Amino acid sequence: MPRVFLSHIRRDADLAANFARELRKHGVEPIDVVESVAPGEGFRRAVKSAIRRADAFVLILSAPEAAASSWVSYELGVAEALGKPILLVLSHNHTASQLPSDMAELAILSFDPMRPELVGGEIADRLLAAA
Repeated sequence: MPRVFLSHIRRDADLAANFARELRKHGVEPIDVVESVAPGEGFRRAVKSAIRRADAFVLILSAPEAAASSWVSYELGVAEALGKPILLVLSHNHTASQLPSDMAELAILSFDPMRPELVGGEIADRLLAAA
């Protein structure tokens, strides 16, 4: 089963949990960093390790300002450095032109924040095709 790292800001934790449930239904296993932090291991190291174990990286943005998060930047940088396939999932209330230029160039999938379950299959299809 392919594994995916779901990157998101804390405010979008419920949204990420919804995506995770939908991805599991479509044969993709999301990696939960919080559950994978070993005792004594730093969070930054745990994130890097989780991204390394993932087959792909999904960046969830409910709003463009989430792109300014230092954690989002760190996680995206790690994924890029490791050569992971990257998919940016952006609320349909926003456009790529509202994102920083480096993120606007990524593969982007639009979603309805009121119905995130509707895009789970499409995320899984894109991830499986890229793997």
